[in-house]
Amino acid sequence: MADLLETLRDWSASGLRQHTVIGMVERTPFVPDDIRYRFGLVDRPQYAYGVRKAVELATCLGLAGVTVMEFGVGAGGGLKALARHAAYYARRSGLEVRVVGFDSGAGLPEPADYRDLPYVWKQGQYPMQQAELVKELGSSAELMLGDVRDTVPMFLEEQSTSLARLPLGFVSFDLDYHSSTTAAFEVFRAAPDAALLPRVTSYFDDIITIVDAVGELAAVAEFNAEQKESSGERDSFLGRVNALRSHLPFDPPWADRIFEYHRFRHPDYGTYESTRDDPFWRP
Repeated sequence: MADLLETLRDWSASGLRQHTVIGMVERTPFVPDDIRYRFGLVDRPQYAYGVRKAVELATCLGLAGVTVMEFGVGAGGGLKALARHAAYYARRSGLEVRVVGFDSGAGLPEPADYRDLPYVWKQGQYPMQQAELVKELGSSAELMLGDVRDTVPMFLEEQSTSLARLPLGFVSFDLDYHSSTTAAFEVFRAAPDAALLPRVTSYFDDIITIVDAVGELAAVAEFNAEQKESSGERDSFLGRVNALRSHLPFDPPWADRIFEYHRFRHPDYGTYESTRDDPFWRP
């Protein structure tokens, strides 16, 4: 009876129910990839959505491809899923999709202050088995190991040529802490226009069951407060994509955690997204 009640409880929660359905579909070999992707029935569908949006915009702008990132790799399940989705959309579009993961490799650091939610997370959680993960990833994804305060500026500088050809189009922020997320936002602060798509789809994993004054949401609010030109006009904005659920199959709960970074001054910001008229790219 207890097992039945637990199953019913899980089925009553939309996020858990969707996770169960995805698992069932993934274990059904005769369901074609095109159908699974069309309906978001893949592992970490939010990552698939982010890659699709990046490739869609890159196609519209006539680019060779895009770069997609995950901040907070941990055991590597998310990065491996991101690499699979990148490979799928690269095949479908003919564009190149570069996958990069950032992580300390040593698990979570010590919380900096109350905004890092020390009642939820603690130092040492989510360590990485680096050698095993590197072997599993092969050439499908790259790892940038170290403190994001160091690795993000270094990556932007050393990979400027690559990013000009394959600009950043999707980022997953799964660093848990306010302090780490704030540091990772340097990928937006310091990147020149050429290194970014004019709109970068962003996913925030750890904004459920928290309030706006802590964690990733506090980092977002503080980041937006910084983003003004000397004239006082807003230069860019990182915000939630409103009412996204209503435009996606099966009303997925993860849609509430999809944001977009808008670089208003970007030379391609006003370019019409002609791909909106193509059924292939329809949500």
